[in-house]
Amino acid sequence: MSERTLEALVDETDEWGPLQWWRLELRSFVEAPRAQHTLVVLAPKEAVRAEHPGVSAGSCLQSLAYMFLLIAPLVGAAAMLRWVVGGSAYDFPLAFAGILTLISLPITGWSQLQRRRFPRAVARSALISNTLMHVLPGLFTVTIALTAGRELLDGGAWVWVAVIVADVIIYAANFVRGNTIAGGPQNPIDNVDQSISEIPAEQLRQIMADRDGAIDLLLQRGRISAAEAAEARATAPGHLALTLAPEAGSGYYRPDSA
Repeated sequence: MSERTLEALVDETDEWGPLQWWRLELRSFVEAPRAQHTLVVLAPKEAVRAEHPGVSAGSCLQSLAYMFLLIAPLVGAAAMLRWVVGGSAYDFPLAFAGILTLISLPITGWSQLQRRRFPRAVARSALISNTLMHVLPGLFTVTIALTAGRELLDGGAWVWVAVIVADVIIYAANFVRGNTIAGGPQNPIDNVDQSISEIPAEQLRQIMADRDGAIDLLLQRGRISAAEAAEARATAPGHLALTLAPEAGSGYYRPDSA
């Protein structure tokens, strides 16, 4: 298998078109995964399949953590529903629901820290879904605990109520704060620019040098015109494919339709 360099991409491609511009862009940032990820959501799926790395141990663990973050409140609420429908005082599941929520809180804290360290605009639909997945089950669990289960609330049980209420407040506050951070990226294109700004200067210079070298090679081999080469060299980091092949993008976000 050929080395996955920009030169190798030029070598293996006889016809150069929109898909190849996106592949070149994604491959340029293979050593800057946070920047590459902001481009992945804008790139055509064919380019993503060809250039974006598959599942790694780290990404798998992170995905599992975020899946737990979403389902923990639902599992707790389902246990409370099962209890109120047909349970007994001896299997009151408030502690179970509270423990699930307590385990999820460090994941929430980590995600909030990452959002502050690496600010990104998120889709409003994703923010709404994330909020509802915590607020509604949390309120449901607390309501059952304070009504049907009130006689079973002792000192320890009130701790779990407080944990669940705290989780509800955190996600409600996140929703009120919105899907962007003041002074931070406001859309996916801003996310690209923000991620580029986080790359160390020396690394970014090397990325740009490699990218411009690939453009020069394309011109030498007659794959692109002199005008295309000049336009490509003039583009800002992360904007090569957005400028040369915007029609091939994923359609996730179009600046002219925002």
